Amino acid sequence: MAETYITSKQLIETLQISSEKLLEIQSFFDSIPDDEWELSAGKDYRVVNGNGLREYTQSGAYTIARYLEANQSLSFFEKLKDWFTGYRKKIRQSFVRKKITDNCSSLVKRRDQLWISRADTVAIFGTRSDYLSKMAEHTQKTENPLIKGQDYDEFVPGEGIYYSLTGIFKLSQSFSERLTRKNRKEECKDVGHVMNSQVEDIVKQILDRQRKMTRALKQAKSRDGCKCVVTGKKPNSVEPFNLVAHHLYSKSEYPHITDCLDNLITISEEVHKQFHEHYMGGNHKPCRLDDFIKFMQQYYPDNYRVVNWLEGQKCKLGDQREIKTKPHVLYLPANRVS
Repeated sequence: MAETYITSKQLIETLQISSEKLLEIQSFFDSIPDDEWELSAGKDYRVVNGNGLREYTQSGAYTIARYLEANQSLSFFEKLKDWFTGYRKKIRQSFVRKKITDNCSSLVKRRDQLWISRADTVAIFGTRSDYLSKMAEHTQKTENPLIKGQDYDEFVPGEGIYYSLTGIFKLSQSFSERLTRKNRKEECKDVGHVMNSQVEDIVKQILDRQRKMTRALKQAKSRDGCKCVVTGKKPNSVEPFNLVAHHLYSKSEYPHITDCLDNLITISEEVHKQFHEHYMGGNHKPCRLDDFIKFMQQYYPDNYRVVNWLEGQKCKLGDQREIKTKPHVLYLPANRVS
């Protein structure tokens, strides 16, 4: 793990001293080279801006704590030890949270519980499938064994086992008991500790994105004057028809911009069907903004203003790339987790 630094502000708060006291100590250390109390730039601290503000390594911070203890007979060392231990734990848990986010695209809600596939569980723990099986076997020998239907289950034959969040917590306990390397024990134990809050936040983001998309669909119709931009027609009592907000970059292949207003254009259901079924060859075919431009040029060549507008939207949205790997968990449809 990279060197951990404590800022001057954090050091002041942890040791419960004043900023003036810290500056006084720094000046004292710097004034007499090669004595008992010495701080070396690069080894004990680094300067982070032109004003000379310092961030301290563990060795530098401990040197200051020892100096304070020698001169004030108070326990500063333990305070710093607790700070570095706690801060490293936060950093480690931050990496664990990212691993969870990057490896739970199988997330699904069933029977009012959230479940993750065995393959994703293996990836989150950073282990092998056979070793996960050993941990599952060990869990059955403890006071909190895995319970089928509650902690693990196979919903569809052939899809494999899924683990609930409670099941993953129980597995994390087994990993922390059985592993011998300290860093791996702590990492796997952290999986159990942060799993619930991390998945809760992921679900919140998915549902928020769905709400934003619903809001964007309404905003697109309002922006476009509640009319079909392609034909210029507005539904009325004599000629009623439905309006839809079409995604210029399709939802399936470009989920990261499904809630983006610039990715939407209001058209009639008839035009929507004409584009997808007649021009693209089916609703299952993914589409790009360029496809709609070519569609306009072929079927509505007189409507150059829309083509010009589409070119402008293309500049706003930038170079979009399809998500070709398995879908990221944050882009799962809301009905998967609600």
